Amino acid sequence: MVLLPLLLPLLPLLPAAGRPAAVLRLELRGSPRGEVSPAFLSLTLDASLARDPRYVALLSNPKLRALATALSPGFLRFGGTETDFLIFDPNKDSTSEEKILWELQARQEACGSRPAFAAVENLLLAQWPSQEKLILAEHNWKKHKNTTITRNTLDILYSFANCSGFHLIFGLNALLRKDGLQWDSSNARALLDYCASQRYNISWELGNEPNSFRKKSGIYIDGFQLGQDFIHLRHLLSDYTLYRHAMLCGPDVGQPRKHTQRLLRSFLKSGGKVIDSVTWHHYYVNGRSATREDFLSPEVLDSFATAVHEVLEIVGGTVPNKKVWLGETSSAYGGGAPRLSNTYVAGFMWLDKLGLSARQGIDVVMRQVFFGAGTYHLVDANFEPLPDYWLSLLYKKLVGTKVLQVGLVGADKRKLRVYLHCTNALHPKYREGDVTLFALNLYNVTQHLQLPSYLSSKRVDQYLLLPHGKENILSRSIELNGRVLRMVDDKTLPELIEKPLGPGSVLGLPAFSYGFYVIKNAKAIACI
Repeated sequence: MVLLPLLLPLLPLLPAAGRPAAVLRLELRGSPRGEVSPAFLSLTLDASLARDPRYVALLSNPKLRALATALSPGFLRFGGTETDFLIFDPNKDSTSEEKILWELQARQEACGSRPAFAAVENLLLAQWPSQEKLILAEHNWKKHKNTTITRNTLDILYSFANCSGFHLIFGLNALLRKDGLQWDSSNARALLDYCASQRYNISWELGNEPNSFRKKSGIYIDGFQLGQDFIHLRHLLSDYTLYRHAMLCGPDVGQPRKHTQRLLRSFLKSGGKVIDSVTWHHYYVNGRSATREDFLSPEVLDSFATAVHEVLEIVGGTVPNKKVWLGETSSAYGGGAPRLSNTYVAGFMWLDKLGLSARQGIDVVMRQVFFGAGTYHLVDANFEPLPDYWLSLLYKKLVGTKVLQVGLVGADKRKLRVYLHCTNALHPKYREGDVTLFALNLYNVTQHLQLPSYLSSKRVDQYLLLPHGKENILSRSIELNGRVLRMVDDKTLPELIEKPLGPGSVLGLPAFSYGFYVIKNAKAIACI
């Protein structure tokens, strides 16, 4: 009987229900498994916001700017299907909304708020739902018309990025063609002339999803030609002191289906040497047919890992060591899945994508979309942050750039998904050597995670996210450790308060939930 106390620590702790906890295996020694960009979680604005440029003026909203600033630093990509239907006219008058806003801006400090603009903004917001219907209909019917943007459109866009702490990446129109073949760069030159005259520090892309140009416009451009067009753009950029070393990203291809893989490969062989990062897009499902089950399916989540592998293989075989970025990504294409993409359940796809991307070596992930048409936005049309916004905010605050190895024993790792990083070194509460575990439970019962014995004396801060209200996982509001997350006022975000767990605690993750755990004083050599 004397042996009994010695044996007890070896048994996995039995949670209340009597089911053994899954034991975590963490790799904290040696060097990290990989490292991602400090701008890993970045954002997009869809170019459809400028389908009628008046609506670009909504970006001056102080609440929207406060919400964006909290997710900085990062890249802000302005692009999408409409990229290839926007024409810049330096001589055209702006819409009255843009003009009023910019005249107010000229009289005040560059990043100050514009209370005088509120009346115009309210009018725009009242008209936005019908504009949104038009945008989504055009997208579904693949009927796209050219739109003219002006100097003020660029001013407002740049000001939003700059004042929120983001670096703007602007997508140039690739469908302007000479004799239907070579890219006509004259409009890009006019746009570059203006941006350079304003000293706007911008990075560039050319075109969006070239694999579907024929479907959208009847123009077919192969990978070789697109590569030559990027070389042409790189030469054009070198004419400007400001853009000589500007970042150029591309080709922003869609999902890596067979013909898209061929286009990507031939593009990289032809023009890969002039780009700084290879961009591609990913969505799990079609927004018009997606179901709740898709959002909770391990098979659907795993399909992303396959797509990443295919893209990395092509890049490795053509331009090895080039950074690979997800240049646009969300849950469901076509603007998102109504009543799903804007709720708590969308967090499974988003958090798992962030975890897998970092683990597989994707350097930057650009979330479609920060604000705009559809339901996959982080912030809705009333400037209210949705569950994926709060999830992104926690990720930014708690998760660092170094990726660590983690596994588990005693549960199906496809249904209990775990990821491990060094904790974000900029977080005031944590220090070097701390690690952040994040986990998703796709089981329909509570799952328990147990730290290995050498960490059993460590304190853990829990940040558990659960849906708020009777809609359950289809709720548009979210609780952190039992407290509903909402803005304090239009310029103030709530404090993200941890729940400290004592040493040796089992980490309990309720059915269909996700959360973060910071293991303090873990002294991970990989993080020091």
